Amino acid sequence: MFWTRSQAGGAGVPGYRGFDYRSVRGARTAMVHEQGAGFAYSERHLQCTWYDPSYRPDNLQTVDGEALTIEDPGRWNLSAGPDFLDAVLSVAPQRRRLRGDVEVHVRPGDWRLHGHARDARYSNVVAHVTYFPGRLPPALLPPGAVQVALKPFLAGNPLFSFECIDVTAYPYAARQATPAPCARIFKALSPESSTDILEQAGRERHEIKARRTADGIDEKGVDQQFYEDLMYALGYKQNRVPFRRLARLVPLDRLRQEAGPDPIRGYALLLGVAGLMPKRPAANWDNETRSFVRTLWDVWWKEQSRWTERALQPSSWCRSGIRPQNHPVRRLAAAASLFCRDASPAGRLSALDTADARQWYARAAEILCFSGAIPYWSRRLSLGGAPAKNDVALLGSRRIAAIVYNVFLPTVRAVGRKTDHLLPFMPAEEDNSLMRRTAHNLFGPDHNPAFYRTGLRQQGLLQIFYDFCLNDRDGCRKCRLAAALGKTMPGQLAVDERPPDAVGIDP
Repeated sequence: MFWTRSQAGGAGVPGYRGFDYRSVRGARTAMVHEQGAGFAYSERHLQCTWYDPSYRPDNLQTVDGEALTIEDPGRWNLSAGPDFLDAVLSVAPQRRRLRGDVEVHVRPGDWRLHGHARDARYSNVVAHVTYFPGRLPPALLPPGAVQVALKPFLAGNPLFSFECIDVTAYPYAARQATPAPCARIFKALSPESSTDILEQAGRERHEIKARRTADGIDEKGVDQQFYEDLMYALGYKQNRVPFRRLARLVPLDRLRQEAGPDPIRGYALLLGVAGLMPKRPAANWDNETRSFVRTLWDVWWKEQSRWTERALQPSSWCRSGIRPQNHPVRRLAAAASLFCRDASPAGRLSALDTADARQWYARAAEILCFSGAIPYWSRRLSLGGAPAKNDVALLGSRRIAAIVYNVFLPTVRAVGRKTDHLLPFMPAEEDNSLMRRTAHNLFGPDHNPAFYRTGLRQQGLLQIFYDFCLNDRDGCRKCRLAAALGKTMPGQLAVDERPPDAVGIDP
C-alpha cells in the first residue's frame, strides 16, 4: 500500500480564519489507511446498494447463516431516524416475516458509536445492515432484529463496483425556497475567503479519490486500476457503468495479449464484447465506412465464439439523446487508441516530472492525444457520419481536463508522489448540474460563474454537495458546514450543530 500519513496533507490545513474543511466534514482521509482496514466510500453508497435490487445481492444471509429474502427494502427516510422505514423481510428456514425499519452502517460498531441503542426512534429496527462482517451483542439491538453484512456477498459479484452507483439518483430532501444559510454567510465573506473554502473542499475530494485509487491498486495493480478508472471516465455521464463493466470483462492484460500494439484489433475486441459491433451496413454508409467495418469484422468473427457468453447486451448502453462525441462507439475508439500501444499509459504517467505544474499538465494531456491511431476516426464524429473538413480529436479539451483531474492526479497521488502543488493549475472541466446547484446554494442565484472556473474549485463544489447537500434531511437546519462557517461570522444565523448520521458523502 502506498498511503502514508506524511503524504496526506493539504486538505486539512486550516485556511480562512482557522476554518478546516476536513474537521467539519468529519473525514478520516488524513489517517493511515491500512490495507483491508478501510472503506473508501460512504453510508450513502451502502444505502443505495440496499435500496436498489440491481445492486443488492439476491443471496443475502444474516450473520447467523439464515437466508434472507427482501420483499420490500423499505421507504427511504428523509427525516431523522432509521435509514429505511416499513421494510418487509423474510428469514429462512421458518420464513418468519419481519416488518419494520432498517439501519445501514459501514461497521457493526457504528450502531453503538451513533448512540442508536438509547434512541427510541430506532426501537422498530428489524435489520442492522453493514458493509463489514461482525456481530453485535443481541441486547444492543431491538428484540428479534437480524444482522446482515454485505461485503461477503458483494465480493462474489466480479462486476459490482461502488463506483458504478450514482448516489445522486436516489431520494434526498428538496431545497427550501428561502436562501440557504450558507448563501447568507458566503455573501458576507471576501472573495479570498470563499476561494479558500472551495479549494480546501477540492483538495479533500482529491485525497478521497486518491485513497480509493490506492485501494484499487492494492487489489488489482496500477495498470488495471488505471484502465478501469479511465474507462469509467470515458463513459461520460450516461455510460460510465457499462464502460467499467467492460474493463472488467476484458482486463487490460487480456486486451494487450489479444490485440498487442494494434489499436484496430483492440477496438474490434472492445466493440464486440460491448455488444456494439454493427451487424449490418447502414444505408447511408460510404465506402470508407463499409471497408472499416469489414476490417473490424475480420478480427471479431474469429474471436466472438470465445466471448459471446460474457458479452454485454446492446441494451446495456445509452445511445440516444447524447452528443455524437460522447457516443460509446466513438469513446471505445479512444480506449483502444490509448491502451493498445507499446508503452503502458500508467507507466508514461508515472514517468512525468511533477516539478513544474503547468508543464506536467501539458505532458499529461499529451498522453490522451492519439490522433491517427485509428485513421477512420481522424475526421469522423460518428460511425457513417460525413467526414469533417479538418481533423477531429477523439477527446476534447474539457474531457481531457476531467480525466487528468479525476484519473491521472489520483493515480499519481496514490503511488506516493506529491500532487498538492499541481491542483491549483488544473483547468476547468465542463460544469454540470451538481456544480451549478451547489454554487446556487452557496452564492445565491446572481453569482458570477467565473468565480469557480478552475478545476480545483469545481471539485470543491462537488465535494460540498456530496458531504452536506445530498444527504440533508432537515432543509439546511442542521448543516454542519453552515454551523462551522457561522462561528467565524459573528451575528450570523445560528444553526443546530448536531450532525446527521451519514456525513462524508462522496460519489
